[in-house]
Amino acid sequence: MRIGKTVARVFGYCRANAWPLFVAAWFPCFLTTLCLAVLTLILFVDPEQVPTWLLSRGFAPRTWLSAVVAAPFSAMVFAFVLDRMVNAPEHGHIVVRRGIERVKRFAIPGVRFELGQRILLAALLLAAVQLFCGFAVAGEHRLFVASLLATHDQPLSPEDVASWAMARGVFNMLVGGFILAWAYLFVGDFLWTGSFDPVGCWRALDGNRLRFVAIMFIVFAVVAILKYGLGLAVGLILIPADGASPSFLNLMLMHFGLAWPFDGLHLVLSAATVGTILGAFRPSAVASNWSAAAP
Repeated sequence: MRIGKTVARVFGYCRANAWPLFVAAWFPCFLTTLCLAVLTLILFVDPEQVPTWLLSRGFAPRTWLSAVVAAPFSAMVFAFVLDRMVNAPEHGHIVVRRGIERVKRFAIPGVRFELGQRILLAALLLAAVQLFCGFAVAGEHRLFVASLLATHDQPLSPEDVASWAMARGVFNMLVGGFILAWAYLFVGDFLWTGSFDPVGCWRALDGNRLRFVAIMFIVFAVVAILKYGLGLAVGLILIPADGASPSFLNLMLMHFGLAWPFDGLHLVLSAATVGTILGAFRPSAVASNWSAAAP
């Protein structure tokens, strides 16, 4: 498996199927943004009133509830993208097979929403991974602050903190990306096969594990560069030049306004990458599952 060819295949697939993928993913991504925005308004419009047990630095917004709120919608996006890749529908049509018979009479054109058992179990796995990573980052932050206070003179200067904070950020990005890449693969494998088999998935990629991680890092990096590059540009344009701090509501709208499209792009590209990898290395498991599930 060549990295460049696989990346080109993923982006080529997403480009060729941009509109159907958008139709499949936009509504769950919108619900994610909406729920997180409401959660932020409830908890942080008056930060002094927030119970401390709800807060954690490892999440965005800074509460572990954000991981729980976002997980079902992320699992939906993965399920919808993988469903389309497996069923290979005609251009401009969205194939819906899991659970649609029970909710077909409520279908709205251009809107897809499903909370079947498989999606809920995938959401549980995603939430568990996000909670683990978030709490690990929060614990690391406490250790980082404690070690600086113990080894440096008080008060701390920016020079004391900058290099260590940068190293910590790079470390968290690499480790978090590695864990997230494999979590996405295991979730995708579960959604496709209906069984949670991380050992079989790991063995199927024998000899290509580092390549898979490298491909996922490329996808993550592309989305991050686009997101934070545009965020910087929007901030320079919208934040007042006189140095006045923007209001909480304006900051929240800017944050979530950027989060919606780019978080959706992150999930769609990640799911398409996972689908491409699974199609190459676990085709028999996927084929047997979907031939049995097909009507």
